[in-house]
Amino acid sequence: MKNITNIMKNRFKFIGLAFVATSMLLINGCETTNLDVQPNPNFLSPESADIDFFLNSIQLTSGNLHSGTEGRGENGFAQFGMEPVRIQHGFGPTYRDFYDPSDFDQVWDDTYSELLIDIRTMTPLAEEAELYTHVAIGQILEAYAMMNMVDLFGDVPYSEAARGEEGIFNPVLDSGADIYAALDALLQDAVANLGRNELALPTNDLFYDGNESKWVKAANTLRLRLAVQSRLVNTAASTATINSIVSGGQFIASSADDLQFQWSTNNAAPDSRHPYFDQLYDGQGPSSDFYTCNYFMDLMANQYSAIDPRIRYYMYRQQSNYDGADNITKECVNEPLVPSWWADFDVYCLVPATNQYGGLWGRNHMDDDGIPPDDAFRTIHGVYPIGGPFDADDYRNVSGSTAVSEGLAGAGISPMLLAANTHLMLAESSIVLGTVGDARVYLETGVRESMTKVAAFGASLATGTGFEATPALIDAHIADILAAYDAADNTGKLRIIAEQVFIASWCDGMTAYNTYRRTGQPDNLTPAFVVENPGPFLRSMWYPQTASDNNTNITQKANPDTPVFWDTNPPDFVN
Repeated sequence: MKNITNIMKNRFKFIGLAFVATSMLLINGCETTNLDVQPNPNFLSPESADIDFFLNSIQLTSGNLHSGTEGRGENGFAQFGMEPVRIQHGFGPTYRDFYDPSDFDQVWDDTYSELLIDIRTMTPLAEEAELYTHVAIGQILEAYAMMNMVDLFGDVPYSEAARGEEGIFNPVLDSGADIYAALDALLQDAVANLGRNELALPTNDLFYDGNESKWVKAANTLRLRLAVQSRLVNTAASTATINSIVSGGQFIASSADDLQFQWSTNNAAPDSRHPYFDQLYDGQGPSSDFYTCNYFMDLMANQYSAIDPRIRYYMYRQQSNYDGADNITKECVNEPLVPSWWADFDVYCLVPATNQYGGLWGRNHMDDDGIPPDDAFRTIHGVYPIGGPFDADDYRNVSGSTAVSEGLAGAGISPMLLAANTHLMLAESSIVLGTVGDARVYLETGVRESMTKVAAFGASLATGTGFEATPALIDAHIADILAAYDAADNTGKLRIIAEQVFIASWCDGMTAYNTYRRTGQPDNLTPAFVVENPGPFLRSMWYPQTASDNNTNITQKANPDTPVFWDTNPPDFVN
């Protein structure tokens, strides 16, 4: 595990460039500001900056973009993807009320005012120094971030972004299709740069320790994602790209090559633990935004003949039953008045213990009630991937300020590109596009990659408890999944693949969110909790408040239901 603590301590000392203050106006400002720019001995100029510190800043920001910034743990790509698709609970009661535009300010600022600024500053310095691997890593992480920005918002600034030093403070919106095409070209250029002879590799690559072959696989996996996600609008081109990359074999097919950011256990000056651990295990109790959706817990606990072996790693149950619950902690416990539109769902109030796995306490989709005093009941995130505790039926109250050393003490990961999801994505494309490979084999491989990765990650806590995910348990659960797959028609097969995408995407929600909008699967998600018709689904998100207020080229959406360019499905395709 890389030690990121000292790097984070030095981040602003080494990366705080004087000209960045002006460049930050690229999105947030349309007025000319008189800046008193004086030489500051604490800040390095671009000419004297250490290129490795630029690279580490870029990598740290990428981790924050995925999982959130310290103190704002929910405002990252992962959380924004999990909430609409019932993995994590999202408030309501309508989709229009699901988020406020200001909720997206942090991810927008991190992308444009930090990540792109650092990449644009580092790249010419690295090229001049013949540090081509540095250049390539910046290109790959830029592609990762901008792909997610398109998938969240639709049309966003790109061609004119991070050009504040040129006087461009109101960058125009580029079409999502144009950005996708530019990112595909950028990734191919990154692969070419990784093949060039450089003078030196990065001294502290926080992802792959300078392993260029793994960065090549990451770049090609992002190209696969671009192709799969745009398959509805570029069917022939997507098919050709997928087949070419799969045939070449240079993509993330093994968990050993996963692109993931490793957090540490340091809890102050700076706090470099996983942001979700900080939100759940350090304070007066778990953050109000961290309820797991009852649908997702039911999917993992009761979908097959036994619980999914990953559930004890994903979630920690603090109570074995609800005897102490009342109308204050959860009003439906004593008043189970099921709305008519919930007639076909059995998880309205509490997750049933069909497989004798009780104590799961979450919230239903779009429940907008206030936060009750349920800290001691709530099922919270476990060892994978945030570095919390493993659930060994020990039922302890582990949330709050006394829990800072629980489990792995926050030494979790941000799972950005996983082999499991690569195989599941290829299973989908095999069914709908007829691309190379057998969908059933991809499904089995994807689930197995996910299960073995999760078991290995939590092995230090699970081994010896009697509740670990053994090879026998994994084999049995996969056999159940494949039996259901074999018995299903093509729609059912796609539903099973999508369900496994959801499960493998715990704390990596954009993969699930994109899959749902692209395929309409799973098509059996629980409905809204408060009103029967919550309005049109979030086919994209509000533009951030800071962007719509300050960039004259951005007009706020009338409703967050505008499909992104690759989503050509009908209006009521998802709900």
